[in-house]
Amino acid sequence: MTVPAGGPESWPTHHSKALYARARRTITDGTSRTTLLRKGKHPIYVDHGEGAWVTDVDGNRYLDCNNNFASIIIGHADPVIAGAVQARLARGTAFSLPTDAEIELAELLCERVESFELIRFCNSGTEAVMAALKAARAYTGRPNIIKAEGAYHGTYDHAEASLSPNPTNWGQAVAPATVPYSAGTPASVADEVTVISFNDIEGARDAIHRSGDRLAAVLLDVMPNRVGMPVIESEYVRAIRDATRAVGALLVLDEVISFRLGYGGAQTQLCVDPDITALAKIIGGGFPVGAVAGRRGPMEVFVRSGGGQAKVPSGGTFAANPITMAAGHAAMAQLDGNAFARLDAVGERVRCGLRTVIARAGLDWQVTGAGSLFRVHPHNRTIRNYRDAHLSSDEAAQISEFGLRMQSHGVYFVAESLGCLNLATADSDVEHLLGAAEASLANS
Repeated sequence: MTVPAGGPESWPTHHSKALYARARRTITDGTSRTTLLRKGKHPIYVDHGEGAWVTDVDGNRYLDCNNNFASIIIGHADPVIAGAVQARLARGTAFSLPTDAEIELAELLCERVESFELIRFCNSGTEAVMAALKAARAYTGRPNIIKAEGAYHGTYDHAEASLSPNPTNWGQAVAPATVPYSAGTPASVADEVTVISFNDIEGARDAIHRSGDRLAAVLLDVMPNRVGMPVIESEYVRAIRDATRAVGALLVLDEVISFRLGYGGAQTQLCVDPDITALAKIIGGGFPVGAVAGRRGPMEVFVRSGGGQAKVPSGGTFAANPITMAAGHAAMAQLDGNAFARLDAVGERVRCGLRTVIARAGLDWQVTGAGSLFRVHPHNRTIRNYRDAHLSSDEAAQISEFGLRMQSHGVYFVAESLGCLNLATADSDVEHLLGAAEASLANS
């Protein structure tokens, strides 16, 4: 395994630094995505991407282990997707009328997953989750939801409750507190959102039955990043599914990220039968996208009855625009069983390789994840839930430093050391990643 010579100081970033200084004059905080900022560091500005790599405005190349937060799965500048987009661009970018591109992507997705009887497109994962929860409330006539502590579901107030609690405010593990994430969140959110601990079977079952006829839905991500990407326990899923049916509530599955785990998403792999699924990221082929898919009954709340208003009116200026639909179809059509088998193999090689590198460095760290996803943890605690994965200030500093060191050796991670791979990742790229990790952990 080889790594680039030099360290952070040897990589020129003056063009990125200048762009950030310029951006701060017109963009709040210098960037529209807070996830791009690292303490004391300016963001790296990308010039272009190709395959598994991105090149910044200073000419530095990085193996992309983020892939726009898991939305790029084929690879950067994929010629098939580019060709489909260019063909559609020549016919117009967006219309106030529908196109056949929307139907083609809808058909492809519904053919892949048994629970997708109907689908409706929007523009982001946040919108998809919000629409799914609104649909659950409209269908059941109930106000409340339940979600797992630490799970990220976008920026809707109810969905982001208890996204980032800490020991000072998270309450008892058996009955976690509902902690607002954003300043200004209405106090009513605490009355309408019950928080449970991930993989707590009895806690989930009890919360669902206590909520009873006020519960609209349980919102579940089967492998949430901020919870540490632990293995979800099958009995936990079954308990939630059985209890929601018993009280007449819905199961809303957030597959915004986990849909990249297999041909039919995580729900097919785990034999989960959700009522509604929120989708985004990979189904857009690198363009902004979201979708709500599910059983006919709940999905019909979006139908206008007799030409009047639907129970849940929904739309968006760029929802189902033909460019996104064409890109999404071009991406998803390439993702057959062989493609997912390759992604699984590459991901497993990276996870195993990182564990070997960590052990060689004498560190008590661990790696979690599945498929094309992985996450590095600066501890070896058993991870079943958010509190197990929650980092102390020292651990957070360690993992942040690891990410910066990896960047200095030509591998791009986010601060939490979430890793995500695309189909263009070659064996030599895996070697580069592992070599960068070995160099980054030396003398740690």
